[in-house]
Amino acid sequence: MPTVRTRRELVNEALEQLGIVGAGQTPNAEDFETVDHKVDQLVLYLEAIDLVSIEDIDEIPAEIFQALAVLLADECALKFGMPGVPTSASNPNPVQAAQDRIKLVTYGKPTYENQRTEYF
Repeated sequence: MPTVRTRRELVNEALEQLGIVGAGQTPNAEDFETVDHKVDQLVLYLEAIDLVSIEDIDEIPAEIFQALAVLLADECALKFGMPGVPTSASNPNPVQAAQDRIKLVTYGKPTYENQRTEYF
């Protein structure tokens, strides 16, 4: 199983989450572009709220890939006439579950940021 996934795979998975295309099918160009235009906006939002930072969108860590696809699908749902990502009895709030999954995976990992020093 690959350890990283690409932007194209993310867009295709988001379209599958919305039920626009079936598993393994190729989306039409218009649907693909509609979702692809939201990818950069979603990545910037996730960085702004300090949920996750993705350095290269063509190297998405596999452990957060599904959660990102759910968040991207939710961002694009209105464009396809849906109120959001479809829910189920076992997952009544898929967006919150996706955010929680990303937090769980990324919690406690080093950020490699310089530590700020406070002098008294």
